[in-house]
Amino acid sequence: MKKVLSMLLTLALVLPSLAQADRYRLSLSTWGSPKHPQVTQFVPKFVEAVEERSEGRIRFRVFEGGEMVKQQFVPTAVPQGTVDISLTTLDSWSGRIPEISILASPLWTWSMTTSRDNLVPGKPVFDYFDQKLRDRGAFMIAMFDIGPPVLSTRFEIEKPEDLKGRTMRVYSKGAGQVMQALGAAPTTLGVGEVYSALQRGTVDGAMGGLGGAVGLKHFEVTDYMFDQGGALGTLVHAYVMNLDKFEQLPPDLQKVVMEAAHEARTHAQQYMIDSFDDLLETVRAEGNTVARLKPGTSEWDTWRSALKPLVEQAKETYPADLVKIVEAQAD
Repeated sequence: MKKVLSMLLTLALVLPSLAQADRYRLSLSTWGSPKHPQVTQFVPKFVEAVEERSEGRIRFRVFEGGEMVKQQFVPTAVPQGTVDISLTTLDSWSGRIPEISILASPLWTWSMTTSRDNLVPGKPVFDYFDQKLRDRGAFMIAMFDIGPPVLSTRFEIEKPEDLKGRTMRVYSKGAGQVMQALGAAPTTLGVGEVYSALQRGTVDGAMGGLGGAVGLKHFEVTDYMFDQGGALGTLVHAYVMNLDKFEQLPPDLQKVVMEAAHEARTHAQQYMIDSFDDLLETVRAEGNTVARLKPGTSEWDTWRSALKPLVEQAKETYPADLVKIVEAQAD
């Protein structure tokens, strides 16, 4: 009887530990406006799908607005395991992956619909940078185009010369190179610093995503918005995950994570395509003057001509095979 009781006691102690061994808690971090579609249209769908399909074996802790990791620190935080999954601006990885800046260069003229169909697993650009991230302890679970960055400014922009001598907020090395090529003085600021910098006049304008500019109400402290339509490049973001944490998951849960990420990404990307014009109308309704640059116009050609030296330099800077991949899908 004593032996039986001893075995039952042992089982009572061991079984809960075994049950917990097959359960995983993942942290997910975003930054910028919590109202941005890259957050509102991705995170809830992804989290709900993973938790449901894993039957509760995976649970999430979600941190918004840079509460856990700020935008500029993601390339360090994810590989180190400070956070398991995070939203990221891919060009912010340029210190670790120099060629990733091609995504923010004028060489990148993909439309959002081209990105929708090609920034997915199995396609050349996704696989190229996914491998680069894996070499550094992270990997791509979703990659998407939030649209051409807009310029929210205190001055009117019509032609490239209007930027000369202006102090412009940028978000990465690649964006800084574009502004510098146009004669502006770039200064890198985190997304949470932009509103106050515009308000105080520390910067004359800010380059950034349209969704973030609207969500963080930059129109309250600016008078103009310039939608450059992709002439200056676009903004490619992603959700990346710590590689070791992913590999600790059993194969069936790895599959759950990747399938849920793909579905949530497809939904979010299409939503951003469909809502882009509506966001511009919101800025107009708030009193800003909105100017739009359209491909195929003489104005477009003027801006592209101003960036031609940077484009030619980029072709020499980045690996030839990568340039070929990017140009093969150029719009």
